[in-house]
Amino acid sequence: MPSSAISRDSKEAVTFRGEGALSRLDVVLPKYKNILLFNDANGFQPCGAADYFQQVETELKGRIRIQYVPYEGKALPIEDIEAKYREVKSNTDVDVIIAVGGGTIIDLVKIISIAYSNNCEKAEEVLTDKELKNRLDLIFIPTTAGTGSEATSFAVVYKDKIKFSVDNQSLLPDTIVLDPLLLKSLPVPVLNSTVLDALAQGIESTWAKGATNESREYSKQAISLILDNIDKENSLNRLEKLQLASHFAGKAINISKTTLPHSISYPMTSHFDVPHGIAVFLTLPKVAELNYYTNEHTLQPGVQLSDIKESFSLLFSFFQVDTIDQLVEKLHEVIVKLKFKTRLRDYGIKRKDLSFLAAHALTKGRSDNNPRNVDSNTILKILEEIY
Repeated sequence: MPSSAISRDSKEAVTFRGEGALSRLDVVLPKYKNILLFNDANGFQPCGAADYFQQVETELKGRIRIQYVPYEGKALPIEDIEAKYREVKSNTDVDVIIAVGGGTIIDLVKIISIAYSNNCEKAEEVLTDKELKNRLDLIFIPTTAGTGSEATSFAVVYKDKIKFSVDNQSLLPDTIVLDPLLLKSLPVPVLNSTVLDALAQGIESTWAKGATNESREYSKQAISLILDNIDKENSLNRLEKLQLASHFAGKAINISKTTLPHSISYPMTSHFDVPHGIAVFLTLPKVAELNYYTNEHTLQPGVQLSDIKESFSLLFSFFQVDTIDQLVEKLHEVIVKLKFKTRLRDYGIKRKDLSFLAAHALTKGRSDNNPRNVDSNTILKILEEIY
């Protein structure tokens, strides 16, 4: 697809893609009058998005109002969401909410959009009332190459450092902008961490209990794009391919959901501040091995041994390997190539913390979406092996 092309996916989101795609919002924004724009406090100006929206305000002066809402947190605690919701809920007649940032900013907008749409007293109501729907237009502009949040109907929130997931089809956006220019200022470690997340999503979506032929096709595209570009020098073309890979990975997990590595990652991030993509990838090779050697006694209910065989046959093909040992080695090579350590102790986790992590690593909807049934003792063994 040529630069700045427009595509419309099955969820009816208009997607602007390619270099300079942000400027294509010129045809969208004039129909709105009152905009909430949530952004990454540290990245909004450097990535160039701030200049664009300031120009829009100048050109549409008197016809459009933008309230900027910066946020600089990482794992998204409910307390932060409440604070941001209090900041915006008195703003009446908002007709669109825009998210410019990574997965945290997009998830923040997803939660607040439902709370605002329903005049909730507190944003936390969104976590418990499944009948609430978002009624506002949403525009998602990712500035990382990893979470794929712009393509998913769910958001991750932490309450008391425990992960909660809100899954609601009304959270899919109306407009998506994939502009690689917005990634140019991204620090390399941040870029690489998000790439690990996207690759893990592609892998997990291949073996997930909820996998389908469609999710596996998106996984194939995501994995192929990442592997083809992981060794290349950074360039606009590389950033565009990695950004698209992230988008495909997001579309994959929107169907299949993620599995055990993501489940284990949540307490690592919320309690020990391990960046999400790294936290996921640390256990991925061991979980791959664990899933490969599943037998009829350890299968997750609803999964067949033939499903395991098929998923790993696909992964072997995607990674151009013949055995599970070769696949595990490839996964280790990826994290090393991206210049990250591979041991838990390298991230400030102590041996005494492993039992705590294992006890908090079984997340409903993620660990039970893994093809192999696991318990906290199994997870503890994995953590000990990579300590």
